[in-house]
Amino acid sequence: MREVRLGISLYPEFASAEACREYLRLAARHGYRVLFVALLGVRDERDEVTARYRALTDEAHALGFEVFCDVNPSVLARFGVNASVLRGKLDLGFLQEIGCDVMRLDLGLSEMEEAFLTRNEAGIGVCLNASANACDHIGALLASGGEPARIVGCHNYYPHRYTGLTLEYFLTCSRRWKERGLPLQAFVSSQEPEAFGPWPACDGLPTLEMHRDLPAAVQARHLVQLGCVDDIIVGNCFASERELAAIAAGVAAPMAFTLHCAPGLPKELERRLRLGLSCRPEQNGYLVRTVESRMVKGEVAPFNTVDIRRGDVLVDNDGYGQYAGEVQIALAAMENSGRTNVVGYIDGAELMLLDGLRAGTRFTFNVV
Repeated sequence: MREVRLGISLYPEFASAEACREYLRLAARHGYRVLFVALLGVRDERDEVTARYRALTDEAHALGFEVFCDVNPSVLARFGVNASVLRGKLDLGFLQEIGCDVMRLDLGLSEMEEAFLTRNEAGIGVCLNASANACDHIGALLASGGEPARIVGCHNYYPHRYTGLTLEYFLTCSRRWKERGLPLQAFVSSQEPEAFGPWPACDGLPTLEMHRDLPAAVQARHLVQLGCVDDIIVGNCFASERELAAIAAGVAAPMAFTLHCAPGLPKELERRLRLGLSCRPEQNGYLVRTVESRMVKGEVAPFNTVDIRRGDVLVDNDGYGQYAGEVQIALAAMENSGRTNVVGYIDGAELMLLDGLRAGTRFTFNVV
């Protein structure tokens, strides 16, 4: 799997040109390289739309972005785009004029039509809905002669609360794309109160329903952990600079958990929590154990030996003999024998990330 790219979305029909350009530059400074632009709300004439979007995409290209344009049949028909060779000669002139690198078909065509489309002479890529899993559409498309190098999958985003994908369904859909080595995109949602999308209803714009109310950086970190997404795009705009920076930091290795320390935590225990840690190869249903923590010598006196809850961060004390000093994360509730110090707890928004920890996974704690 290639390194994950980050992206933003822009809706020029609902924001000023200057606001869009400023957001584009801000994202570029934080390493974002994918731009998703929705044409679904376009109302002006072709010349006006071309001028407005071309100014934006020219700047995006200069900043190193790849531009994905979201279209549907009505948008294509309005601007004279014939995307189906079965209905005559392909004419993607409008998409070329506005600086589109990849066209995302909000509503797809038949497999045969899409296969022809991937071989267009304009060199424009084709991005397809990866959230439709009624049949193996991508398999049929490739069997019809689709050009793999021109194909990208993109999961939908869902502005209506309770309509986002389940994790199981997301993974099932994604597997069809990853088994064929095709790139795949998904969306996370900014939590800025004024962030918007292309529709009047907008309770955020995540792909996964479980992500809707989580910090954007946690959403992104979870998608990276799942290992099936190549591009992560913030669906609504405008995300804050704090969010953009946190997402960029969150997808970098190693993973960093936010750790809320127990009151009165001794300094010698806090120092252990600032180590770079990795998961031991043995896995069980109760604890994530770490390799490096027991290498630090020194006494570990009992401290806060209360009963244990999922997400608690633990350090075995001297009562556990050779285990003393081992840093652990609780995966389930447990009684405390008095030999384990509960030194803090992981932020509740990050608890889902515990299920993705595997042998050798590196992580750190941001101690707060």
